[in-house]
Amino acid sequence: MESPEVSPPRQIELNQPLVLIAAALCAGMVADRVCSFGLSSPLALMATALVAWVFCWRKRWEIAGSCCVLIAVAAFGARLHDAAWNRFAASDIAMSVTDVSQPLAIEGVALDYPTAIPATAHSPLQNFQQDGAVRLRLQISAIRDGRNWRPAVGRASLLVQAESLEVGAGERVRVFCQAMRIEQPSNPGEFDFAAHGRADRTLVSLRTSYGDCVERLEVSQFSLWNLMAEIRRRVSQDLAAQLSPQAAPLANALLLGNRTEVDRRLSDEFVQTGLVHLLAISGLHLGVLVGVVYGVLRLCLFSPRTIAAFVILFAVSYMLLVDMRPPVVRATVLVVVFSLGVLSERRVLPWNTLAAALIVVIVWNPADLFRVGPQLSFLAVAVLIWIAPLMDYRIEDPLDRLIAESRPWPVRIMRGGLRWVGAAYLAGFAIWIVALPLIAARFHLISPAALLFSPPLMLVTSVALASGLAVSLIAPWSSWLAAPAAALCNGSLDWLARGVATADALPAGSFWVGGPGDWWTYGFYVLLAVTAVATRQLDWPLVRGGIAMGGWCAVGLLAGLVPLGGGSGEELRCTFVSVGHGTAVFVEFPDGSNLLYDCGRLGSPTRATESTSALLWSRGVTHIDAVLISHADGDHYNGVPGLIERFSVGQVYVSPVMFERETEGLRFLRNSLEAAGIPLATLKAGDRLAVGPEASVTVLHPTSRGVLGSDNANSLVLLLEAFGQRILLPGDLETPGMEGVLREEPIDCDLVMAPHHGSAGSEPALFLAWSTPEIVVVSGSVADRRSGLAKRVEFSGSILHTAEQGAIEVRADRAGLRVIPYK
Repeated sequence: MESPEVSPPRQIELNQPLVLIAAALCAGMVADRVCSFGLSSPLALMATALVAWVFCWRKRWEIAGSCCVLIAVAAFGARLHDAAWNRFAASDIAMSVTDVSQPLAIEGVALDYPTAIPATAHSPLQNFQQDGAVRLRLQISAIRDGRNWRPAVGRASLLVQAESLEVGAGERVRVFCQAMRIEQPSNPGEFDFAAHGRADRTLVSLRTSYGDCVERLEVSQFSLWNLMAEIRRRVSQDLAAQLSPQAAPLANALLLGNRTEVDRRLSDEFVQTGLVHLLAISGLHLGVLVGVVYGVLRLCLFSPRTIAAFVILFAVSYMLLVDMRPPVVRATVLVVVFSLGVLSERRVLPWNTLAAALIVVIVWNPADLFRVGPQLSFLAVAVLIWIAPLMDYRIEDPLDRLIAESRPWPVRIMRGGLRWVGAAYLAGFAIWIVALPLIAARFHLISPAALLFSPPLMLVTSVALASGLAVSLIAPWSSWLAAPAAALCNGSLDWLARGVATADALPAGSFWVGGPGDWWTYGFYVLLAVTAVATRQLDWPLVRGGIAMGGWCAVGLLAGLVPLGGGSGEELRCTFVSVGHGTAVFVEFPDGSNLLYDCGRLGSPTRATESTSALLWSRGVTHIDAVLISHADGDHYNGVPGLIERFSVGQVYVSPVMFERETEGLRFLRNSLEAAGIPLATLKAGDRLAVGPEASVTVLHPTSRGVLGSDNANSLVLLLEAFGQRILLPGDLETPGMEGVLREEPIDCDLVMAPHHGSAGSEPALFLAWSTPEIVVVSGSVADRRSGLAKRVEFSGSILHTAEQGAIEVRADRAGLRVIPYK
């Protein structure tokens, strides 16, 4: 009897070596970001690995030699990352400034034309409207040290409070300004602007209030980058001249990547609906434009080789025009490799090509590996490559193929169109699902509306891009000939804006979430990569891969059910959020309940909302039991309407006189609460909130009738008690309300928030003598810190300031009071 034939074990095909090289390069960069190996260790490891490779090559140990090469590549990646992230010259401008703003005189070269920043639109929640400004990127060349100038290097971003600035790209300028390091995050979970600037090797921000503080010294000299800046400026001017005022900013964003002039409301709608990939310049835009160029050249009957050469020239030129943004660099590499394959008549391997694009992007700037934009860009292309075989519709049976080809042409067009629409929605759904954890973790948004609206709006965006390109090419020669393309561009951009607005108005079209933790997000994508490789190379069934991913999602769900903060029954946590000149205090009680005391700041209400939201999400909080608004000043409540869009709120409490003198901002607040269905109640002196047996919240002020005077005088004053510790929150309490509180029996407190951000009008000396705290927390801005509460009050305890320490967390338990500053 013959033994059954045993199939040989399947071998993994390694015919795309750049994938392994890109993986090793990324591994080295990630390792250096985590461990910071320095200069010598990666070089020593790289040299050792190369020596070992030579030995393995001579012994013909192929696998061991390949591993040595990959180790050397990883060490090289670590060295590249260290040079880009950690190595700055001793003469860098950042070495001459601190975290505190200081006057500075510098000379430098403009890297681009100034970018206009429009004035903020009117908002009832805005304490004051911000005027327009311009932003100018500079390459520093010298800095004044006393009377002398000394050489300096580095990049900086200059903000000038002026409507315009007559400076050209490449011109050398002298600037008299205020300079400081880019501010580090002040609250847990906040976006790190300092790290974002550091990724571009920009550590310093410059600011001046007058355009006359910028002096032009020398005209620009010719260079490729200056030429690209000039082309960008002229294209922008042509778009503004040919298109409507509403469409021109959108066209500028789509074609050139300049989003500063796009209406803030419309920009927020793009983000909220998950359609921001249509607005932010990316590989999609280059793909559409390359497709237009390819189609035109095909109609002109050029040969495939000529078309490939023109496509390469166009793609590289566009990449330079948009300042080599990582998604466009990635797309350019794909286009160039594919076109070179056509020229050389060789097959292009998709994963190898994508790996080549990744290598180019992260070698040019290793920090792009850690940015969300490039990550999403490469992730989307990887998903499309992986699912491409699933969307490849082919009729294998010759008879069925003959029947399909014999159908009437309207039927063939309709069936082909349906297949195209189905493929577009399948691709969109796959990208949406795979990118969902990363978007939820970084942006705290889930946008189902993108699934429905992305394919049709992508088609509209393609028309806008094609017609915008035509306007850019024709308008310099003839505005009359460009008119039809301009009309088409105006119409398509109008439809794009309408479609985004419709998606934003869709019920449950988007909602805010806390997002998964980093450990789960990283684990998800590592497991996803392993599963994707296993299903392709090891013939894993898709069901097995789905079970693995589903199991990991179940782990994340179970972990999300465990609260991260509060509810332990062993401590009270009170966190003073750093919101600038304003107040936001989040309190978590031992029984698991919580409250938010105020949420607002002087200036932009969005900043107050974002800072408070970042803190809450970092704690795993998605529901606020109660919001207490101390009084009717905007810097204490203007962040609340934005906050109730992101979190569910059980109740809002105000003082009895909060809405007696209703302003436009207070009407907006009341309408927002009514629209959200959040009940509004009042608190007065003597009221207590139920927060469990281990803690209590008592209202000390005002009475039901309030007091005569300003809104500050009627601030809600709260006394928090837990485990024998007392924390006092007085809002902006001032005379005559202050006198009413001071007439009561003194309360010995452990920690007090300085009334009215520590201002002299709040009688801080009398108030501290009455409450006798050991610790005082000032919630305020840098200007409040400069005024110096410690300079006006003789106080032996600790004075902490949110402008200096960032968010200040206070924990009260049976062992006492612990203060944990964020910085």
